[in-house]
Amino acid sequence: MRLSVEKYLDKFDPLSMVTPRGVFCTVDDLPFECAPVAIVDQIALFLNEAREGLREAMAKDAVTLNAELSASHDEKGSEKHGHIPATPDLDHHLLRSTPSLSAEMPMLLTMTSQGGLGSLFDTVLLIFVAIDAEEELLLASKESRLKELGHMQGGRQELIVVASLIDRIPNLAGLARTCEVFKTASLVVADASIVEDRQFQLISVTAERWVPIVEVSEAGLPNFLEHKKKDGFFLIGLEQTANSFSIDEFTFPKKVVLVLGREKEGIPVNLIQVLDACMEIPQLGVIRSLNVHVSGAIAVWEYTRQQRARIAATSK
Repeated sequence: MRLSVEKYLDKFDPLSMVTPRGVFCTVDDLPFECAPVAIVDQIALFLNEAREGLREAMAKDAVTLNAELSASHDEKGSEKHGHIPATPDLDHHLLRSTPSLSAEMPMLLTMTSQGGLGSLFDTVLLIFVAIDAEEELLLASKESRLKELGHMQGGRQELIVVASLIDRIPNLAGLARTCEVFKTASLVVADASIVEDRQFQLISVTAERWVPIVEVSEAGLPNFLEHKKKDGFFLIGLEQTANSFSIDEFTFPKKVVLVLGREKEGIPVNLIQVLDACMEIPQLGVIRSLNVHVSGAIAVWEYTRQQRARIAATSK
């Protein structure tokens, strides 16, 4: 066995083989421990499946949003808001305008075969650029539809509730219902597919159809919060800390991101360091804390109460 593979082992360099070139490119007289050029076919197949799934999901979202826009339009009357037609053709045009990778692969593979190993990396790069461009277009379409739906529903408060650290369905469903009742800008969750859960739907009573649900994983929260801070939002955590303010003594700014902690552990230290302030709800009983949905609802109402009072004072 050693004699049969010795010539290969002598040429095998672990340091170079773990680089992208070593993984994706064949090496002369070394037909193992590296991927053949055909790996590009597998990458294209995987990305095509991902793109098809994205197309189907976006088409489904477009149908739902169009239905909601039509329903909202019918409820409020065309004489009041004017006619805003549903535009399914826009989504079909968008989906048709982004060809699948299977159609692009012959050209890309020809470029690879003519250009040698260096062009292989260019080919892989082109594939990823294509998928990123399509995803950007589809997400932009969905975002514009959400804005249009928000306009039809009326003005929303500039309050974003972040619940990405919460994993219990009843709490998330209750928060969705609270956010819809008080017309928050959006509810941020770790997994937006939770709205398909039957238990969630029973508690939320269709609230997820009317409040924008934004998906941000726990790992993506720091970047999300920093982005919102640059947009002028004040970051507030609902957490008991040594420097937290009592909610009845705290004056809410107009643009607020409210961060809720985990059911037991609360908000992690790394996120507290990103926040502008923390507030807590005064308690009189023995139990240490309120349920996170109840705490979030109290905070959302206090924000709403202050904004209503501010509007009433300026209108006098």
